[in-house]
Amino acid sequence: MTKSIGIVETRGLAISIQIADAMLKGAAIRLLRQETIDLALVTIAIEGDTEAIREAIEIGTKMAKAANQWIASTTILRPEDAVNGLVMEIAKKPT
Repeated sequence: MTKSIGIVETRGLAISIQIADAMLKGAAIRLLRQETIDLALVTIAIEGDTEAIREAIEIGTKMAKAANQWIASTTILRPEDAVNGLVMEIAKKPT
């Protein structure tokens, strides 16, 4: 079964670390990557089964919005191989 992918974008590194931690504790997901751009924009990419991704994105989005640091979030359910490959390549880039 193809896994689903979730992405949460926030303002600020500290809140993104808290969000990643909460998502990992709240749902059976795997952290693919946490990409930081000048400490102001942080993107968290996760992978897991569809329900776990939905739960994790809900957790992350609520936390980011509560802190007024939410930019965007999305869920890609069972992505096509090309999209999955793209995300996996991004996840392999060194930080």
